[in-house]
Amino acid sequence: MKKLILDLDTGVDDALAISYALGSPEVELIGITGTYGNVLMEQGVRNALAITELLGHPEVPVYKGLPHASTKDSFEVLPISAFIHGENGIGDAVIPDPQRDAETEPAVDFIIDAVKTYGDDLVYVPTGPQTNIAAAFRKAPEIAE
Repeated sequence: MKKLILDLDTGVDDALAISYALGSPEVELIGITGTYGNVLMEQGVRNALAITELLGHPEVPVYKGLPHASTKDSFEVLPISAFIHGENGIGDAVIPDPQRDAETEPAVDFIIDAVKTYGDDLVYVPTGPQTNIAAAFRKAPEIAE
């Protein structure tokens, strides 16, 4: 069975991606790495934690990724993103706060470890900025193969 990492800026579309991944018999969701885009990275991580719990899968680890592009000092959500995804990223739906925190291991290190562990059996799906994978390639260029 393929192992899956979703690298998400967890908005409405990413909530669906989590749902599909958890329901797929073809992949095992081994982790979610947070990034920025639809929302700030912290909000996206909160959303991923809450959604996996809401769907009955609190065992899926969620990792904090980089909060902005490597060429920037910060990130601000664009007004169009807030309009499409709501202020909280998930259409302003109110769901319970997660009962757990993100993992302490950084997303970049988790990605590197997963590539080294699973190799060709790993599927990496980024739906937002690809800052986390770019940082992983810089830190461990050998994983690009």
